[in-house]
Amino acid sequence: MMKFFKKKNLGIGFASEICIWKDKSDCGDCKLDEQIFCRPKLKYMIYFALPLMIGLVPVILGVLFSNFNIIIKLFFFISWFAYAMFFFSVWESHMICNYCPYYANDAQKTLHCPIDKGKLKTGKYQPGPLSMSEKIQFILGASILFMYPIPFLIIGGLLLPLTFLIIGIITWIIVIQLKVCNACVNFACPLNRVKKEIRDEFFQLNPIIKEAWIKSGYKIEFEGK
Repeated sequence: MMKFFKKKNLGIGFASEICIWKDKSDCGDCKLDEQIFCRPKLKYMIYFALPLMIGLVPVILGVLFSNFNIIIKLFFFISWFAYAMFFFSVWESHMICNYCPYYANDAQKTLHCPIDKGKLKTGKYQPGPLSMSEKIQFILGASILFMYPIPFLIIGGLLLPLTFLIIGIITWIIVIQLKVCNACVNFACPLNRVKKEIRDEFFQLNPIIKEAWIKSGYKIEFEGK
C-alpha cells in the first residue's frame, strides 16, 4: 500500500501525530479510553491469551505423552514452533500488525501493543486499511497455525486433546470478539468489532489515519465531539 504521509523528523515517525502516543494529560475530556484500549491494559492480554490455553495445553501434553516416537514428537514441536515464530514475527507483522497505531513509533524495536507486547517489529507502520489480499493471507496464515496439530492428533488417536483444541479455538474466538476485538485500535484487522461511531471519533482525533482510510474509500459518518 502507498504511504500517503511524510514523517516528522522526530525519530518516532507517525507516532508523533497519533493520540495514543501522547501523554494522557493531553487527552482533555476525551473518553475514548473507556471504550477502546488507547493505553495498554493487562486485562486485554489476559482475555486474549487465557482461552488459548484451553486448547494448547492439552495438545502439547497429549503429543508429549503420546505413543509417537521421539523423531515425530521433535518434528511436531519444532515445525509448529518455527511456523508460529514466522507467522507472528514476519507474516502477521507485515500484513496486519503494521496497520495498528501501536506499531507507529519508529524509535521502538518491539511492539507496544497490549496483546503482542514485546514482539519484534519487522515492518513499517501503514495508517490505512488492509487490502483484500492481506485479509485472505491473515485468515489462511492463522488457520494453518491453529489447524496444524489436527492431522497429528487424528493419526495418533488423541481424540481428547483434539476435542480440547476445537473447544479452545471456539472459546478463544468468542472471548476475543466480546472482550478484545470490540475495543482494539487496529481497525484494519478483519476481526475488529469496534462500533463505527467510535472508530469515526478516533479518526477525527487522528487526521493522519483518517486521511489514509478516506483515500481507500472509507466514509466518515460520525463526526464525534
